[in-house]
Amino acid sequence: MVMAQPATRAAAARPLEAVVADLRALTHELAAVAGPEALDTAAAGDQGLGARLASASPLLRAVSTQLDVLRMTWLPRIEVDGRWALDGSRTFRTWLARREQVTLRTASRDVLTGERLLDHLPATLAAALEGRLGMDQVRAMVDAGPTSEDRRKALLAPVATEQPGADTDEPSGGAATDGTSPGGEGARDSGTPGTHPDGEPTGEEVLLDLAGRHGPLAFRRLVDRFARVADPESDERGYKKASEREHLDLAKTFGGYHVAGFLTDEHGEALRTAMDSVMGAPTPGDDRTPAQRRAQALADLARTVLDTGSTGSGAAVRPHVTVTVSWTELTRLARVRPSATEGIPAGGPAGLTDVTAAPARFGISASLVPTATLRRLLCDCAVTRVVFGPDGQVLDVGRAQRTVTGQMRRAVVARDKHCTYPDCTQPPARCEVHHAERHWADGGSTSVRNSALLCWHHHKLVDTTGVTMRWTGNPDGARHSGWTFADRHGHEIAPFAGAPPSLGRHAA
Repeated sequence: MVMAQPATRAAAARPLEAVVADLRALTHELAAVAGPEALDTAAAGDQGLGARLASASPLLRAVSTQLDVLRMTWLPRIEVDGRWALDGSRTFRTWLARREQVTLRTASRDVLTGERLLDHLPATLAAALEGRLGMDQVRAMVDAGPTSEDRRKALLAPVATEQPGADTDEPSGGAATDGTSPGGEGARDSGTPGTHPDGEPTGEEVLLDLAGRHGPLAFRRLVDRFARVADPESDERGYKKASEREHLDLAKTFGGYHVAGFLTDEHGEALRTAMDSVMGAPTPGDDRTPAQRRAQALADLARTVLDTGSTGSGAAVRPHVTVTVSWTELTRLARVRPSATEGIPAGGPAGLTDVTAAPARFGISASLVPTATLRRLLCDCAVTRVVFGPDGQVLDVGRAQRTVTGQMRRAVVARDKHCTYPDCTQPPARCEVHHAERHWADGGSTSVRNSALLCWHHHKLVDTTGVTMRWTGNPDGARHSGWTFADRHGHEIAPFAGAPPSLGRHAA
């Protein structure tokens, strides 16, 4: 630990060109040792190759982040030097984009990141260069932290309150640069980047302490919340500027129309949600690109408005499942059905709590519906009772009733906001409402309390692998959702909350 510092100074004393040349040579060596061809050869006699690669991959990502951050901190110095303009480039960003063969957007983002790290985020820069922050955490700090004068002051101001999570068991999650938590002795060293001269951790350090104990998306939400509390008016100013920039151009050109424009987040989200609702998932054999499918969706929205004068309430209508049951079978099912049936809507067939009693068939193809698929579809569907007599005559047709009503779905969407499975953020347009704690087919109640958003993939996963859910609450909005998931053995499925692997003298 102590001996690492002289070694670092000795390495820094070498010429930059020599160190970069060594780094390039090591990269070539790594590609030769662990490239696809080398791994194909090694895999035959190395049963543990996959495990070794899994261990090396996060280390490689951490090194990549360190190098990216280091490179971005060079950019302001290169710009100030001014020699980049000798080739006639109009701006530094256009020169950088051409020189490093990246888009202008990427070049601009890199320059902004380097400037903010150097000028306003010293502790973030130190943590990133030591391998204790991932690029997503760095981006979160850069994008929201120093975006106004009040927010920059809040980042530098001391925080005298007791640090949250000071008793955490994760030593690599802190924000101090000497390996201790922000509330420890090392954080009060006046030489620690980001620490206030009075010895108290700064707002920046408090945020960095949270980075090691939250996943990237949760951490970004925390930084956004910090920024809003520090300067709430900045968001209003930003929204006003975005509204003033809003425009949509629709120009007739050769062979069609050209569309271009800019929308605020509010209007963009509304348009995207509407387009997703009519676009749906691509059908088998549909080889159109996503951009082509979006163009068709926009045209479909226009036709819907012209044909009906309304785009509807927005409540989803889920697939219909037709279950054909004879009267004799229905009465038999009624005698043996479970007593817990409060969740079955009025008009729902009594035997639906026993989904294996009568095989379900798709209405058009008449092919059998797998039990797990039937249970998943019954979570969020419309149920109609059709009773046949012995001669095939229809004896009774019940009124269609949804297992989850439009208003109920909107309430669930407002609460959950996205798929509730740990670390999944698929939007409501790609989600179904799942009867969470007790399945509808097992007599679970149809209520907001027993409903949760799950994307199509995780809905299938939960229904087919024995995953259980229970509501534990999310009062402060800091967790991914208010739902806790457990696998078939009762072990909690926790969201990712680890920090990037630490390197050098701060490795745990």
